[in-house]
Amino acid sequence: MILYCDGASRGNPGPSSIGYLLQDEDGKVVFSEGRVLPHGTNNQAEYQALIAGLQTARDRGVRHLVVRADSELMIRQMTGRYRVRNPGLLVCYEQAQSLSRSFDTIRFEHVPREGNVQADRLANEALDRSGKST
Repeated sequence: MILYCDGASRGNPGPSSIGYLLQDEDGKVVFSEGRVLPHGTNNQAEYQALIAGLQTARDRGVRHLVVRADSELMIRQMTGRYRVRNPGLLVCYEQAQSLSRSFDTIRFEHVPREGNVQADRLANEALDRSGKST
């Protein structure tokens, strides 16, 4: 399975949201969600999207997962290339690392923004529906 995830924050910090989707190996979307979060930063939203996606994949019995996101910071932190220095992100990072151990195999891949359009759309549509633009 492939997890695409993205977070959005308007104002950074400001109103924020997540979007994520699970695709099977044939490219069929088996689950997707966009949801508004409390006030936060873009990086916090990115991690919350990852956490929600990992929880959903785990709860659906996924054993092998590829995670794709356009947040280079988050992907490099999750793969150990960057340290997590921000105390506000450390809790999210630790939760995501813990969830990652639920899978037999997991791989994190950075994709360009145009490779993550569906998750980005889900996050932005959630904010648009909530009326929280600034």
